[in-house]
Amino acid sequence: MKKETKKITHEELLVLLMNVEKPTFTNVVSEVFPKMNKTGNPYFGKLVKKSKGNYFIGGSYEDMVNKRMKTEGMEPTFESKECSVGTHISKCVQYNENTKKHYLQYFTFETSKPKSTFEFEGNEIDKQLFESFMVKKSEKSRQPQDNKHQPQSLTTTNIKEITLEGVHYEVE
Repeated sequence: MKKETKKITHEELLVLLMNVEKPTFTNVVSEVFPKMNKTGNPYFGKLVKKSKGNYFIGGSYEDMVNKRMKTEGMEPTFESKECSVGTHISKCVQYNENTKKHYLQYFTFETSKPKSTFEFEGNEIDKQLFESFMVKKSEKSRQPQDNKHQPQSLTTTNIKEITLEGVHYEVE
């Protein structure tokens, strides 16, 4: 059985995401300009990271951490703080008033890490060539359990394809 494919606009994508009411898995294809240092960087602004993966959306970060704490034999006492990316306007969509952008909040698991490739001026390039220019990610976490949840956010305009409830959407 072939999946139904629909072409949608960014505005229609936002409506689709805003209507996610319960936690679910979704496949996402995205393209972003990775965070890089500018000084002496020949790749800055010319490198595109293309990712494809299975994401978990619509879940409550606090509930997920507390459930995992309980699984690991701890008292579920985790309280999440205000998110620095933006304010939740739905279960999986955040809005940042300063940037005027919408973000999809998602979680990945070890078994479903996104696969990424990089393109420089239209050609695939090995990450080792530019890795030294990449901005290092912080690994800090207030979660006490061993197996930590890492909420991540993706600007919705960077989503090129998404599959929800058996329908494959291509964002134009």
